[in-house]
Amino acid sequence: MLMNAVPILNEIYENLKEFYETGKKYTIFTNKIPLSDEDREFLNEVLGEGQVKIKIESDFQPAELKETKIFGVWIGIIYDKNGNPMAETIEITDFPDLAKSQKEDILDSIKILEKTLKEFVSTNNQ
Repeated sequence: MLMNAVPILNEIYENLKEFYETGKKYTIFTNKIPLSDEDREFLNEVLGEGQVKIKIESDFQPAELKETKIFGVWIGIIYDKNGNPMAETIEITDFPDLAKSQKEDILDSIKILEKTLKEFVSTNNQ
């Protein structure tokens, strides 16, 4: 029996329109909403699968993100360090923030490249 799939689809619809018009992103934490097996099947059928799947392999917060066939709508599952799902989301966005490089990580990468280049230059200038 469908309980919450239609209200969730309406929430997706309204927020997808707002995202298109304003750029405002939106997240629904589906693990916080009671969903029947029928709800899950219906949502999976309507949203379908898109062209992009992202697997984040991290000791801290592994995750799987997949684009749906409804452009701008992504489904995410975030796991704890033991591999158990701790959050399930539907995100209204052009690209999930969780998959973007974080500024502090980019800074660390700059430092690594800088060190590597300095070592290379000093080794080859001898």
